Amino acid sequence: MPGKKEAEELRREQILRAAFTVASREHLDQVTVRKVAAEANLSTGLVFFHFKTKEALLISLLDWLLDSLFEQWEAPEDLPPRERLLFLLSRDLRDTYYDEQSAARLEIFFAYWTLGLHNAEIKERIRQAIERTRQVFLPAVSDLLASEPEHFPGVTAEGLVTVIVGLAEGCALGALLTGRQVTFEQILAAQRALLGGFGESE
Repeated sequence: MPGKKEAEELRREQILRAAFTVASREHLDQVTVRKVAAEANLSTGLVFFHFKTKEALLISLLDWLLDSLFEQWEAPEDLPPRERLLFLLSRDLRDTYYDEQSAARLEIFFAYWTLGLHNAEIKERIRQAIERTRQVFLPAVSDLLASEPEHFPGVTAEGLVTVIVGLAEGCALGALLTGRQVTFEQILAAQRALLGGFGESE
C-alpha cells in the first residue's frame, strides 16, 4: 500500500496527465482547472490542493513536459567518440519522431516557447532544459574533437554543441509543421553527412 507521499505523487501525475490531455485536445490556452479536474475524474478542490493556482498547474505541466522531451541519455562509454555522439543524436531525434504523443508534446512545448517570450519563469525553465541537453552532448563532442582535430579545424566543443542542439530544435519544429514528411532515418543520415560522414568507417 503506497505511503501518503507516494500517493500524493501519483495523484499529481494523474492531474498532469489530464492537463496534458486537455492541452493536446484543446490547446494550451484553453486549459482550465475545471477541465483538468473533469478529465482526471477529480474534484476541482483536489486539483487546487495539489496545485494552488492555474498558473502553478501550467508551470508544473511545463516541467513534466520538459522532463519527457529533454531526457538525460547516456551513451555506452566503450563506443568510439563518433559512435557515442551518433547514439546520443539518435536518442534525441527519437523524442521527436517516436509516436503521435510525441507530436502532441512538441505542439504544447512550442506553445510554451511562445509564452516564454513574455514570461521570464517559462523562458528560464526552457533555457535550463536546453542547457541540460547541451551538457549531455558536451563530453561526447569534446572527445570527438580531441580524437580527430584534423577533421574539425577551428571548431570548439561549445560551438558544435550549439549547432547540434539547434539542429534538434529545428528538426522538432519542422516535424511539427510538416507532419514528419522527412523521416527519422533521413535526418540521422543528414546529421552524419554534416558531421563529415561520422559513424562511417574511414
